[in-house]
Amino acid sequence: MAANSRLVKFRNNSLPENYRVYDGSTGQSITLEELAQRRAAEQIQRFQSNSSSEINWRIILSKLQNLFNVEYDEDFLEPSQYAIKKVAEFLFEANSNLAYEMPMPTFVVADGEGGVRIEWKMNNKHLRLVYSIQRNYLYLEHNSVPEGIENFNIKQLIESLRWLNQI
Repeated sequence: MAANSRLVKFRNNSLPENYRVYDGSTGQSITLEELAQRRAAEQIQRFQSNSSSEINWRIILSKLQNLFNVEYDEDFLEPSQYAIKKVAEFLFEANSNLAYEMPMPTFVVADGEGGVRIEWKMNNKHLRLVYSIQRNYLYLEHNSVPEGIENFNIKQLIESLRWLNQI
């Protein structure tokens, strides 16, 4: 018995994969096989994007949590919970927007003034984020040309991270 003989036949006696359906997203008539392939590709793309985004977020969150595992003293202050919370919110939002494009930080450390310092280095570019109660800024450098953004917002951080990825 051939494998195809077990397939259900539709009104027009065609095989199910050749049956034509209306695709609401394109407004065209396509075969079930084409629709299935398109949906599978979309799901794979969403899964890959989400899983890399999730992995990035877990790594970044782990680096932030490691700031609690360091001993601090009166000369080198521990990051405030507020600073860590704000940085986590910024990075979560950036990671959600950038997904697989989100670069991994080179390091995440305390700045010694109650804040957090994060640095990225890619493509001969350098990006530094510093956030504390007293100050917050982004520092960008490319080919020894510095630029700073004081009191940055999430949009500026996302644009800076995209800039870092550009070759």
